[in-house]
Amino acid sequence: MFHVSKPKEPVFQKFSNAIKILLINSQIFGLVTITSTPKTFQPSKIKCIWNVAILCIYTSTIAYIVYLTVAEFIETTGIQRTTNTMVMISSAVYLGTVWLSSITKSDQFVKFLMTIVDFDDKLFSNDIRLDYDKTKKHIVLQMVARKTLFVFYFGFFIIVDLQYRDFNSYLMECSALFMLVMNSALCFLVIELIHILRARFKVLNQHINTLAQQGTKKTRKQGILPLNKICTLHHHLSKLIKSFNEIFGVILLLMFTLSFLVIVLSLFYTTGELQSSVIVWMDAFYAFMTSVTFIIDTIYVCDACYSTIQEANLSGELIHKIDAQDRHTIDEIEMFSLQIANEQVEFNAAGFFPINYTLVFSIIGGVTTYIIILIQLSNTLRE
Repeated sequence: MFHVSKPKEPVFQKFSNAIKILLINSQIFGLVTITSTPKTFQPSKIKCIWNVAILCIYTSTIAYIVYLTVAEFIETTGIQRTTNTMVMISSAVYLGTVWLSSITKSDQFVKFLMTIVDFDDKLFSNDIRLDYDKTKKHIVLQMVARKTLFVFYFGFFIIVDLQYRDFNSYLMECSALFMLVMNSALCFLVIELIHILRARFKVLNQHINTLAQQGTKKTRKQGILPLNKICTLHHHLSKLIKSFNEIFGVILLLMFTLSFLVIVLSLFYTTGELQSSVIVWMDAFYAFMTSVTFIIDTIYVCDACYSTIQEANLSGELIHKIDAQDRHTIDEIEMFSLQIANEQVEFNAAGFFPINYTLVFSIIGGVTTYIIILIQLSNTLRE
């Protein structure tokens, strides 16, 4: 993850180049309204105007689709009409919040990125070089994987949608696909930012582990950070997690809410199709595919948050493996332990719940419960 080297390029340029593709992808979808200069990140008025434009277009389109659905210009059953309206309104609230938040919190996002640059600069000042190429490759691979998935996804929906002949049905399907793409782009941005933080926690833990194995005196001249600097940098990263929650907390809350709604409804329709006397496998697969990207991204986001917090908390375990032979080192270990215990960092959705595997299990339980209730309600209505 790191090796001793004299920095040859400015830290900002290296970091900016590593996340350039991530920022461009996010700018296209209106997830961020900032731009980069040779020396810093800064809010962009043009990108704010772009966000306002796509917000107006999308909300107008959703309003028109809801009108068509309620007025029964789109041929659907009563249950489908209700659920489609719920999803459309929820997606409009979700994406509208995303676009508005990217405008109102652009300054906070700039500060968040520059704080990461400041952290990296502190590492470089101690002759520690981060592997920015690895970060860039990971971002590129993740983006290629997502684009490939959506090529298959679009191809499948186009084939299935050949049965629809009217414009209104196509419009509703296109708005649903757009919502899927937007949600995937947002999760991509969030996950990669979390991975960036985790990579830096790993660097600190590797230094702590080296101190524990070789001792604090032997490592002073080997390019290994002293314990007091590790403590300061760890606090630096912990503050970044709190800043991340302030920027993306509400957005993630709405993302998980919409994901839960879509997963419940898509699996409900899948189960209903499988229970029919004559199973149309294409329709069942179509209903199930609607929830696939939401399931994957929900688990992926929770995993990224969980693994990062585990890496942050690992520091508290590693420092106690250091063989402290003087009072000064003992005091530093106690101070570091107290700092970690008091901070108790976690990723959360606007403070409502922590984002980890507990959330995944809660969603699984909730989805199962609601599907059973919906099936029973549907059977009652049929009778």
